[in-house]
Amino acid sequence: MRPCLLVDFLWERFAEEAADSSETGGEGGALWRTGATLSQAFDEADPRRAASLHCLAAVAREAGDMANAEARYRDAIAAWERVPKWVSQMEVEFTARSASMHIRLEMKRTEELRKLKRSINATLAEGGLAAVLSNLAELLHTTGRSDEAEALYRRARKLRETSLSHREAGVAIICDNLAGLLEDAGRHGEAKEQRARAREIDAEPFHAGIEDFRRKRWRKMTDTRKLTAAVYLAPPCRRVGT
Repeated sequence: MRPCLLVDFLWERFAEEAADSSETGGEGGALWRTGATLSQAFDEADPRRAASLHCLAAVAREAGDMANAEARYRDAIAAWERVPKWVSQMEVEFTARSASMHIRLEMKRTEELRKLKRSINATLAEGGLAAVLSNLAELLHTTGRSDEAEALYRRARKLRETSLSHREAGVAIICDNLAGLLEDAGRHGEAKEQRARAREIDAEPFHAGIEDFRRKRWRKMTDTRKLTAAVYLAPPCRRVGT
């Protein structure tokens, strides 16, 4: 196994274990710190570097280090904003149902299909950016900067809806967090709308996340796999008490 491929698999393994630990109330900080160290081997615009910065920010937030968390969230946002460059150069694979179909794709429409797949992946990457924006909004809400937080929540919700699905679980989390902010501001009618939207998603969710990532049979370490892992393993965090 080539050293670079080994690092790819190790990063994914640590990220999955950290995500599992966080979901069960465990301590995933050490795992994410290891993943972040591994991510230094990747290209600067690689989405896994952005995901690592995001999760280090979440670790600092949980520890109560608000200043460090905010700085890391903003670094993560900048990193996600570099990801489109990586997507524009990513390797794209085609799955043909027959050898003849594969030949036709190669001869006639390869570049067109490559552009389409890259466009789809650029949209997927926006889901990762949405998660960071939402978590930064939660921090700003907690520290009394509600106006900034509301704008970020709304941007995060829109991006997450268009990148993954309007029924994706992360959208429900963002709606609940936004509802909490609106309730704190006495805007109960608006808050009720956000709560109702979150409950609609909970009742009929679109299953995208770590479980969906694991269900897919990845046969090799493709660029699409790397991006999907970065988006799904670093999701929006639910605000305590929402």
